[in-house]
Amino acid sequence: MWSTFTRGAGFCLRETAWHMEKLGCLLIGTSSYQEQVPTFTRVTPIHGRTPLIQESCFIAPNSSILGGVQLGNKVGVFYSTTIRGDIHDVNINDNTTIFDRCVVRCSTLRSTDIGSNVTIEPGCTITGCSIADDVFIGANSVVSEGARVESQSVLVPGSVVRKFAVVPSGELWGGVPAEKIRDLTDQELTDIRAMSLHANANSDVHKEATEKTHEDIDEERIVLEQWGILEKSRVAVRAPYGQYDQGPVGTGTHLNIPGQLATEGGTRVA
Repeated sequence: MWSTFTRGAGFCLRETAWHMEKLGCLLIGTSSYQEQVPTFTRVTPIHGRTPLIQESCFIAPNSSILGGVQLGNKVGVFYSTTIRGDIHDVNINDNTTIFDRCVVRCSTLRSTDIGSNVTIEPGCTITGCSIADDVFIGANSVVSEGARVESQSVLVPGSVVRKFAVVPSGELWGGVPAEKIRDLTDQELTDIRAMSLHANANSDVHKEATEKTHEDIDEERIVLEQWGILEKSRVAVRAPYGQYDQGPVGTGTHLNIPGQLATEGGTRVA
């Protein structure tokens, strides 16, 4: 009981001090200092070629983007991925997601062009090739120099597309070297865009999480810890809406929020 009281008092003091600091800065006309969470993203110009990245993109903290790389709107670049346009350009269009540990680069002679709504799973290597819109590339696949992957096509995981090969639209390819397996069904063609939308939504979540300041993280932790104490101690807190009800789990008091689904021992509030 005493431990619960002291922890609760400590959280209250910390939160009070934080608000007082913000108020003091407001009164003297300065903004409070917000220390940024350290990141390791390297966006590096090479040979006078500078990456061009839209503000809506998610770039993971430990990814690397170098040289003449252009990213469209809401492109997701996940952890430990390298995109390198040191000799020629790398162009990646809107809503494309490149997952973890991928390498996307130009070749000595060719640029790399990737269309919109493309999903590239972890561990892929993309070199000096062309990938059209609405393509799904399975994990650990390789698309070699001069290859062309046409729209609405799928590579199964571990595929190796040879140099100058063409993967036609609407086909499923796989193997080493990759060859046609069969035509895609109508449902699979629809799923390509659905998988892209899902990957893009996941990028948004990671973008929000990795752009938080230490102040944001501390504030969230305080709130979560306070709720943890309340749940553990079964302390009821009245909100501006809802009413008290016997908790849905175990015994004690629980705040029932309007619209909450009915649970065993609990009553739904209209």
